[in-house]
Amino acid sequence: MKQLQTALVSALKADSELTASIGTNRVFDSPGKGLRPPYIVVGRHDCQRQLAQDLFISSHVLDWHIWLDKPHRCEGFDIAARLWTALEAVTIVGGNMKLIQTAHTRTESTIVPSNGWTRVLVQTQFRIENN
Repeated sequence: MKQLQTALVSALKADSELTASIGTNRVFDSPGKGLRPPYIVVGRHDCQRQLAQDLFISSHVLDWHIWLDKPHRCEGFDIAARLWTALEAVTIVGGNMKLIQTAHTRTESTIVPSNGWTRVLVQTQFRIENN
């Protein structure tokens, strides 16, 4: 789980279009207390492993939360599209792990009434083969 998440977060941090949208070093495993948007954070990372023909296949579901400090869904959707493009380009995880499938599961958005911030959730799934 750690190798995959590190590879994905690194890919997002290295994406120049994403950086132009949210700023440098604004992708986190968890944000610091009091951090103001814009930023992207891993909200959840679930993993399920199974044995298939002498290979371990793991299925990872990651929730990416895009936070903006204004009520602007369209900007959030543009960032979500760029996030997905950057994640889809990841091909190498590291070690003896081979990325065999990448999928976008869903996108949802909400505007938080108390502060007017926008949160866009992008849920992704990755399947990895471990030799």
